[in-house]
Amino acid sequence: MKHEIVQAERAAGINAIPRHCGEVTVGCSDVAGIVEAVGHSSERLRAEHAELRATVAALEAEQRQVTDASDEARMLSQKAVDRLGRGTDLIRSSLGQIGELVALVDTLTQHVTGFAAAMEQVRRTSQDIGQIADTTNILAFNAMIEARRAGDAGRTFAVVAAEVKNLANDTRKATEEISRTVDALGAEAEQVVSRIEAGAEASGEARASIASIEETMHGVISLVEEVDRQNALIARTTGGVGVHVDRVRGVLADFDAAAVENEGKLEVAHARMGQLEMTANVMFDNIVKAGLSPADSLMVERAQAAAKEIAGLTETALDKGGLTESELFDRDYREIPGSDPKRFATRLMPWADRNWRPVLDRIAASDKQIMAAICTDMNGHLPAHLSEFSRDPTGDRVHDTEFCRNGRIILSAIDRKAKQSQEPYMMAVYRQEGDGRSYRVVRSVYVPLTIGGRRWGDLELAYSFG
Repeated sequence: MKHEIVQAERAAGINAIPRHCGEVTVGCSDVAGIVEAVGHSSERLRAEHAELRATVAALEAEQRQVTDASDEARMLSQKAVDRLGRGTDLIRSSLGQIGELVALVDTLTQHVTGFAAAMEQVRRTSQDIGQIADTTNILAFNAMIEARRAGDAGRTFAVVAAEVKNLANDTRKATEEISRTVDALGAEAEQVVSRIEAGAEASGEARASIASIEETMHGVISLVEEVDRQNALIARTTGGVGVHVDRVRGVLADFDAAAVENEGKLEVAHARMGQLEMTANVMFDNIVKAGLSPADSLMVERAQAAAKEIAGLTETALDKGGLTESELFDRDYREIPGSDPKRFATRLMPWADRNWRPVLDRIAASDKQIMAAICTDMNGHLPAHLSEFSRDPTGDRVHDTEFCRNGRIILSAIDRKAKQSQEPYMMAVYRQEGDGRSYRVVRSVYVPLTIGGRRWGDLELAYSFG
């Protein structure tokens, strides 16, 4: 009775060995994944810091440009103030000259007004002279009449009266000429006065405008001086920014150095975890090959039977001409346009999809513990997959990643080790994520797929007991 209990305990312990190896492998994978994620995070952070360094450098360059621009602006402001000051002086000088001109125009207006008055007086005097000439002419005419009546005695007086009459006529003509000249001078004088008055009015407006300009110039000078003060403040502020930028650059340099050092350590840790994970897989492989896990050994037999069936089916097609060897071993992977993730076509794919996929579907459906059965060539290419994972792509990357796996090239470290193995089969165990919070341990059997004496790749049977 005791012997049977010991044998049962021994069998339970032996059966637990693969599970523990799987847990070790899963733990290693988990830690390796965490280390890898931390490494990637550090790389991304370092890349972001590189961008930040570039931003700081750009900020520093812009700060120098702002400083230079502020200095230049201050110089220009000072020059503007100087030029405005000189302009103001010129305006003041011009204003003084215009004032003198206006005064001169006022004086000239007074003189022209006096001249007009004198001309009016001349006109009146000329009129008086004309009246006197008319009277003289009448008197001379009467004298001539009386002289004629006197006969010879009045002949001499008649001559004098005739001369007086001629003189009166000449005087009248002269007064008429003087009147015409005075009228012309008066008209011209009126135009001159009008123009002078208009000039005086315009000069007054100009003086008011220049006074306004002078006031505006004072305002502009004040604004330019305020700009100069603001530029000085900007210069002091940018100087402080430069100090802070130097400090940030120093902090970034220290962080980058520490990040590079940590990334190196993480790479070493990741490599060692990968080695430990591979060692755990080797232990699991040896345990199964030692016959210490009957349940796994049963799956090995089923995988070997599936590989034999696939190889036989393919060799028959080669013999009957339904498939050529060049098509079977086609390694010209042609990217399928628009695929994301990328998928690749070979000449084997149409035949494999028609002939291998039904076999793989049947094997996967034969046991609920079997999760997948696939064939991968020596480069990790999947010419066919289960129907569940050979759906038509939709363009949705999440959907296509999960359900469009035929044509993918997947070659992990375990896959490479299986391709390099010359053993009849190789065992592996890994962790498959679920909803992000849970996972399950997945075991795989890799069986070499040899067709016509030439190794094509592997048949992989993935299963889980929990």
